[in-house]
Amino acid sequence: MTTGFDVLASTTGVRRRLLPPKRGLPPRAAVLTAVAVGVVGLLTYLIRTVPVDAPRLARPEAVRYWPAAATGAVIVLVVVTGVIGAVAVRRRQAVAVARPTVPIAGRGVPPLLRWEAVPRRVLLVAVVVSAWLAAGAVASGQQLSFVALAAVVPWLPLFVLEGASKRRRYRVFAAFLGVVLFQTLHMGEHSVQLTQLLLTDGDLAHSHGVFGQLDFETVHFVADTAVWLGLGAFLVRFRGQNTWLWVAFAAASLHQIEHFYLFWMYHAHSAVYEAGGFAGIMGSGGIIGSPLGRPYLHFTYNIIVIVPMLVALWDQATSLEPAARRREPR
Repeated sequence: MTTGFDVLASTTGVRRRLLPPKRGLPPRAAVLTAVAVGVVGLLTYLIRTVPVDAPRLARPEAVRYWPAAATGAVIVLVVVTGVIGAVAVRRRQAVAVARPTVPIAGRGVPPLLRWEAVPRRVLLVAVVVSAWLAAGAVASGQQLSFVALAAVVPWLPLFVLEGASKRRRYRVFAAFLGVVLFQTLHMGEHSVQLTQLLLTDGDLAHSHGVFGQLDFETVHFVADTAVWLGLGAFLVRFRGQNTWLWVAFAAASLHQIEHFYLFWMYHAHSAVYEAGGFAGIMGSGGIIGSPLGRPYLHFTYNIIVIVPMLVALWDQATSLEPAARRREPR
């Protein structure tokens, strides 16, 4: 005999089987959301409490050179169009089905992103020596740039050894890894600059990152252009199959428009640049303008470049892992 309780239990069980299981945000989405919220919160705090102390152009002077900004945008658009076309050609010319770039399920850091050529004990020695040298530099009252160099020197031969090993084994992926590492260091400089602005109450004259001697437009232009063109080249090489690489390239393209304009302004009208033209296009007091002062704006640009680059690197490493294993000697 079937009771009402049995029917209710049976019905509930059916409903539970039909309804999809409740899940929270995937780990990647949760991390990216946390990063976005953290960055927005930090920038909001900086804008409201630590305004950048820097010269500012009058509005008519700020918008006077908009044709140069438009020219930079056209140059970037031409390059982006060329990359899209080259990716399309590469896809049509592929004689075999390309290896998928969809991440392969797994846990932990992909082997391609681990130290492979350097033993763990050597890494531990490098950590100790690096910390000892940096502490000695701080104790002797050296400049921040010297402290950073002292900490990095023990790692240089290890990175050279590991880089050479990865280049032999993984070829283009090793170059991609190198570009990501370079952009990570670049992001570190911008992060240090923000910390200095916090400590100096927005004094830009005393906030130039670790290597302040390199904080001028030519260096920024060369570095950001190299990353931008490198991302475009990797898109072509990987046949545009890595979605996050497209996101990074789009962000770098927006950043590049700024640097084309700033590079031109720095060399063509240095007096205007020093008087506030370094705000660029989207910086506070720039051609279009925004609440973000120059250092806050470029910190934001670099965040929206490096985050998708790191995700793209991870996906590329996981997708290439089976092929890398097949090439290993048996």
